[in-house]
Amino acid sequence: MITKCERRTVKNMSGNTADEVLKILADWGVRSMYGVSGDAVFPLLDAVSRQSKIKYYAAAVETGAAFMAAYEAKLTGHPGVCIATSGPGSANLVNGLAEAYYDGAPVLAITGQAATGKLGTNTKQYFNQQQLFTPFTRMSELVVSPEAVGPVLVSALETAVNEKTVTHLSIPVDIWQMPAGGVKRARITGRRQIVGSGFAGGLEETAVMLNNAQRPVIIIGTRDGQTAGRCLLLADKRGAGIIVAQQAKGVIPDDNPLVMGGIGEAYVPQALSQADFFLLVGAAAFELKFLPLAASIMQLSDSPDALHYDRIDSGMIGSPGQLLKLLIEKIPARRDRKGWLDEISADRENLTRQLAADADNGEIPVHPGRLIAALNRTLAADAIIACDIGSFGHWFDRGFQARQQTVLLSSRWRSMGAGLPAAIAAKISCPEKQVIALVGDGGLLMSMPELLTAVKYRLPVTVVVANNHEYALETARMQAQGLTPFGNNILTPDFAAYAKAAGAHGYRVEDSAQLESTLTEAFGSNEPTVVDVQVSNPQLPNLQ
Repeated sequence: MITKCERRTVKNMSGNTADEVLKILADWGVRSMYGVSGDAVFPLLDAVSRQSKIKYYAAAVETGAAFMAAYEAKLTGHPGVCIATSGPGSANLVNGLAEAYYDGAPVLAITGQAATGKLGTNTKQYFNQQQLFTPFTRMSELVVSPEAVGPVLVSALETAVNEKTVTHLSIPVDIWQMPAGGVKRARITGRRQIVGSGFAGGLEETAVMLNNAQRPVIIIGTRDGQTAGRCLLLADKRGAGIIVAQQAKGVIPDDNPLVMGGIGEAYVPQALSQADFFLLVGAAAFELKFLPLAASIMQLSDSPDALHYDRIDSGMIGSPGQLLKLLIEKIPARRDRKGWLDEISADRENLTRQLAADADNGEIPVHPGRLIAALNRTLAADAIIACDIGSFGHWFDRGFQARQQTVLLSSRWRSMGAGLPAAIAAKISCPEKQVIALVGDGGLLMSMPELLTAVKYRLPVTVVVANNHEYALETARMQAQGLTPFGNNILTPDFAAYAKAAGAHGYRVEDSAQLESTLTEAFGSNEPTVVDVQVSNPQLPNLQ
């Protein structure tokens, strides 16, 4: 292992500890911070008001703030930062931090805490935050002196960025206003690089397995463009099919002839059952259950935490991009690949026919496949789509034909309610891009207050609601398990009317003939907008 770091000490300027925290964050390139006010972070917010490098976005709920930080980090690779007060404020962060932790997004959470003299007592809103945050962070520290703030904060940032993880600091309310004199702000640059030893044998084994496979498939489970490009090169050289994992959708165009489609409850290509070797690059927690049990799986990952130990046959830890580069050099081009590629092509033709039928489906309520076809026709080629969790997501994975769009969704934690906060963070990070949140009615119920956040900051995100008035996926799975569906019907408001009451634009679509014109108008409004689409609940053909 080779580590290259440069330590640079910056001369401290006058101010209190809260001022110093913001200076360190700004030095690390942080430009946005999300949170909710509360007693234990009043001095930090006061310091925010005295500077201009970091813009603070006041979320409606701390959970939304954590999701915003998580998805900013996923989209940009830069550390996302969220703050909350002590007690219930800090507890509300956990859902969003778990999202970042399990998907390897660099996030720093800063929470206020009771005054140092009250720690461990029954004072208002005190609890041991480290016990709560430890399962969802790589590092959670209580900082009890101003002298420790700088070193601990830099360590937290370096850990979050270098290890692609979540870190957390609790800072007692009295520490914020103490003088920061003498604090050193160390800026660490460089990243770990795993080089050489231990890989030669593994690479040779992988090359042999890939070369001997008759029906190989490469699964792209990373959003890194260079790594995905090397997956394409290797697939073309070896004659392998390609599956793009849900969280990586859009990293390569879906019209590439080697792409077998997005696999899941709504679609599984017939050729998949014949595959005999899978090279998984990154992670694919959702897709693994659809792979044939008899096939071998080799995984390349930059972190042992992302290895699917319960399913893979072998794995290599290192830079997937670098490992692929070496594999490409070792693999000879195959000339006997026509039969396997013909099977992939036949599946693609079948899928194309299914999507054409979706596009012509005029049933009422709107078939979810018809909604996805309308998105194919109306979204900008470089749009950002924040996709929530629900049955509609499987139709999206089957039917959305990504060109250069970026798709944001949860790979492992898969909480409902993240789509709208994710879209808000995406619009803040990429204001020049068209941004939509594709959500279900249940997911929007969990994040409705954040529409007010979009209105408050005049962020023109479009929320497209696939509204079937129930937790449809839960109903289907209970039925599939021989259980009586119960507790899955939900009462939803008129989302279009709610949007208008919140100061946004609102549309309601009941007929598929209205879809394209309504979506085009909504996308062009340059205001926060909700499009409430009444959708049917067709059976998912591959429900598991």
